[in-house]
Amino acid sequence: MQQTIDANKTLLVDGPASVQVAAGKVEVFGYQPKQEVIVVREGKRLPFYVVEKATFNVSLGAHASMQEIEGNTVPQSWSKTFEAVLSVQQKPTTVLILGKIDSGKSSFCTYIVNKLLTEACRVAVLDGDIGQSDIGPSGTIGYGVTSKSITELHRLKLQNAFFVGITSPILAIVKTIEGLTTMKGELLQRAPDFVVINTDGWVSGDIAIRYKTALVKELKPDVIVAIQRQDELEPLIASLEAPIIRIDSSTSLSPRTAEKRRNLREMTYSRYLEGAKIQCYPLNQVTVEPKDALPKRQEPNKGLLLGLHAKNKFLGIGVLRSIDPVRKVLKIQTSISAVPSKIVLGKVLLDRKLCEIQD
Repeated sequence: MQQTIDANKTLLVDGPASVQVAAGKVEVFGYQPKQEVIVVREGKRLPFYVVEKATFNVSLGAHASMQEIEGNTVPQSWSKTFEAVLSVQQKPTTVLILGKIDSGKSSFCTYIVNKLLTEACRVAVLDGDIGQSDIGPSGTIGYGVTSKSITELHRLKLQNAFFVGITSPILAIVKTIEGLTTMKGELLQRAPDFVVINTDGWVSGDIAIRYKTALVKELKPDVIVAIQRQDELEPLIASLEAPIIRIDSSTSLSPRTAEKRRNLREMTYSRYLEGAKIQCYPLNQVTVEPKDALPKRQEPNKGLLLGLHAKNKFLGIGVLRSIDPVRKVLKIQTSISAVPSKIVLGKVLLDRKLCEIQD
């Protein structure tokens, strides 16, 4: 269908959908698309702000929707923060994003990346939200480096990742911090001008505050951006010593239910296991970590999520489908053709359809 919208209005599109700007001037998180078709994934929402009267070609999938609202859903505080980040003299500049669940961290990351790219900067994004990872599969900490504008972090190509193997940092605080510091150290070798670090939404309570404080200490950001609707981050902010910029959440946010968040995780498993086959790996030819966590037997309809590595390179994920105790062979469902040297065991169980099993 075709939709014409006047200037200073926003078209909010909930996926699955595709949108093409046929005429006019439009911004999506600081990016001005031309004639390309923009895909809005299921469970995601994109705001198309009309700078000059625009005509859209929109195709809506099942359960998708769109609505026209007044004004720009991107807060003015975002633009001021971009100017502040751009003025930091330290290079590369590390920007750490904090916020609770559904506060718009990924949206702001996308915005700041696009605005920095307009200044011909080379930008790296480190995705530390293991439960709702956009760059790599859920359960991993991945990064991408880009010189091209994006409509969402999902569009970044995964350069490398650290497999945590769980979708919440609550049970993997040390490993999550290790993954973020390891990946940051590696991506700095690619000489970006800016490093934007997205984090998970666990920010409330004493344990969460200690976790985020330790994370900040290890990552040593030059700027911390705190996204909040009211003052929910103030107890955490009080414990931090780095320069902090407070910004507002976008008004275009659509809160996601636990079911929708699980569906998005499962979409990442399916994406990285597309065309997967059963591969056999002899235990005497690979290192298994942690080895004492290897189950004695594997139920046929419950597969353990795994990370496959070759030296320091993340190859991809797999699902442990069976263990041959006689031949001492792991049978793993994976789309990876390269032979791994290390297999890291996770704690997420998937069924045959790659849906999470609550064990």
